[in-house]
Amino acid sequence: MDAANLLRTYLERVVVGGEVELIDDLAQEDMVDEANRFFGGPPGRAGLVAHVKGFERCIDDVEVTIDRVVGSDESAMAWWSFRGIHNGPWLGIPPTHDRVEATVFSLFDVTDGKVSRYRVWLHATFPASVVFDSSRPERPSLPGN
Repeated sequence: MDAANLLRTYLERVVVGGEVELIDDLAQEDMVDEANRFFGGPPGRAGLVAHVKGFERCIDDVEVTIDRVVGSDESAMAWWSFRGIHNGPWLGIPPTHDRVEATVFSLFDVTDGKVSRYRVWLHATFPASVVFDSSRPERPSLPGN
């Protein structure tokens, strides 16, 4: 499967469909999830699982829109958005129980047909605006920074 199809499968079946067990088939065991690493989660594929499960715990009633997925055999980028209810601590922000909306750019690097690196850039509104770029975690625009 090429990188664009891996990323689309991840978004449609794992993020939207809740099929977290598919991560075993989609990702290298030693892959790097930059966002998970920044927030102190476990390394490797287990980190991507933790990332998805954490999102599921913190954002309820999620509606996802996939705007575009582009890529090659070795890399892909998806432009997507979501809205939901912020019911758990997410991005360092305690639950607001209000609607959160975000625009997200997800980037996959693929090695030997599986995800080897996951990067994410997002802009979320809580009502406060938050920007997170996993490739530049030294400068996140999180509330209080």
